[in-house]
Amino acid sequence: MSERQDETIVVLDDETINKIAAGEVIERPASVVKELVENSIDAGASAITVELRGAPGEFIRVSDDGCGMSRRDAKMAFRRHATSKIRRAADLQGILTMGFRGEALASIAAVARVELVTRRSGDAAGTRIVYEGGTLVLEEDAPSPVGTAVTCRDLFFNTPARRKFQRRPATEFDHIHDAVAKLALAWPKVRFRLVQGGREVLLAQGGQGGDRRAAIASIYGAGLAKVLLPIVAGTARTSIEGFISPPDVSRASRDTQCVFVNGRPVAAPAVVRAIENAYGRRLPAGRYPAVFLWISTDPTSIDVNVHPAKREVRFSAGHEVFQLAAQAAASALRSTGAAPDLGRKLRYAPETGGGATAGIARDSMGGYHAAPPTGLKPAWTGGSGGIHGGGLHPPDVQAEAGPSPSRGAIARFQPRPHSSRPQVQNGARVGFAPLGVFMGTYILATDGNDLVIIDQHAAHERILYEAVLAGLSSSKPEVQTLIPTTLELSPRAASRVPAVLGELAKIGFVLEPFGPSSLLLRGVPSALGALRGTCDVTRIVQESLEACCDDAEGSGRDVADLLARVAAEVACRAAVKAHHALEPPEIERLLADLAGAGDPYSCPHGRPTVLRISRAELERAFRRA
Repeated sequence: MSERQDETIVVLDDETINKIAAGEVIERPASVVKELVENSIDAGASAITVELRGAPGEFIRVSDDGCGMSRRDAKMAFRRHATSKIRRAADLQGILTMGFRGEALASIAAVARVELVTRRSGDAAGTRIVYEGGTLVLEEDAPSPVGTAVTCRDLFFNTPARRKFQRRPATEFDHIHDAVAKLALAWPKVRFRLVQGGREVLLAQGGQGGDRRAAIASIYGAGLAKVLLPIVAGTARTSIEGFISPPDVSRASRDTQCVFVNGRPVAAPAVVRAIENAYGRRLPAGRYPAVFLWISTDPTSIDVNVHPAKREVRFSAGHEVFQLAAQAAASALRSTGAAPDLGRKLRYAPETGGGATAGIARDSMGGYHAAPPTGLKPAWTGGSGGIHGGGLHPPDVQAEAGPSPSRGAIARFQPRPHSSRPQVQNGARVGFAPLGVFMGTYILATDGNDLVIIDQHAAHERILYEAVLAGLSSSKPEVQTLIPTTLELSPRAASRVPAVLGELAKIGFVLEPFGPSSLLLRGVPSALGALRGTCDVTRIVQESLEACCDDAEGSGRDVADLLARVAAEVACRAAVKAHHALEPPEIERLLADLAGAGDPYSCPHGRPTVLRISRAELERAFRRA
């Protein structure tokens, strides 16, 4: 081998190394802001100001009232891998600071003109350090308040390729705003200001109390902050606190989903997905809840050294945070605060984007148009071989078809004394006392404090859904044999269903392959077989298989989605319809069953069952307040 060939591998010079490293850490102007603000937080600052001038990256200044630095530390801070946060490799297992790699200032100084002015409380004078393109050009004493101010000018002046690929100014500013906003939420005790061109565009007041709801209000508006539902859960090792939006307040994107782990804003899609799963079918397709989650956990159970920009954390296997998040969200969604307030609905109608409304509206799951009176009585009465799901009819009551009230009419009656008896649910007393019926569809009632309006169809759907789902989910479901029926599936569904036939058989669905894209349905759980006269069970099974195979990612989720889908479809078709007149005992039974439901505030398709008008809202409307 020749000498020339022996010299093909060389060690890069320091300037090239620094620029490569800067390219990993400093992607855009927002990266500079994020790294400098994190340094201010680690310095114990109680107030942080970010100033921008000109185009993004032209002038960035981050100033704080933290502990400041000595001259020696100010110079060392610009050296690569110089840090005050860790001392040895073992310290990586217990990181609680925002920074720890010692790369931020060195990376910024490599691609910009940087000035640092700092002073400690006991020093007579401050220190001023200036770097240009990674080279020290000035070091001197300078007047300075206690704390540190870092000014970055002409970002990427010596790396034109990186500057060329920056987005338009509005986009880059949005990234800066997002970075500051998330850090302000992560540290609500710290006062944050973002100033652009002399104009204050963000102010989070902070304070010793660290009011998280106030921090959310300062960034996303008081309207959203006011309606959020609090969530809390914890173990000896992990605690979760935060807020989620009620089902009737959703967004078309995930831009209001923020997760913080030990004070660090991170991308945690698995945690957010666990919370979204708790909503089930309450949210319309393509809509997402607002999620603000603060997680405190043992630092040895997570890995923050995953991403160059520290945007991700990795939880140890079997970490309880996912289960805690799901449980906390489910508990919040069962609370009375999840019931839509009529005033809130009117104010936030544009934000819900076609979601739940107070009327009867058909959705993609079918069956929500206003139906004329029929001669059919509500169809969930239990019956032999079926499940009695707390149905509409007490044993001594039979609902016969009767004339529906005229549109706008209110049917009034005196409830029996026991009808207002509250039930205990999740530690809260829940009960509805009926007052009357409006338009033969909406039950007017009170829970003792507020006026509530209950959609009889949606309420009965919820009751039936939980009963049918419980029957389908039983450990040893009984199977009702059917005359074999062919199900024609789409190619996608036909390719996925055979892999879960064994799992489906365990819950009572007897299916056999029958041709390249067909299945033979030979049996269903008895819970469905008992309803064959009420709805087309075969069609429901086929539609549910198609839908679940379109959406699901794994076989376990396929089966769970199938159960929920089938139960929801059965409940929708078997529930009492709009404009079907109910007798007072039937209404009392319906309200009692609804109060005892696991989630009395939404139907399985996500529409609200209950709208609430508070006493305060009524008094304001009548100008009594």
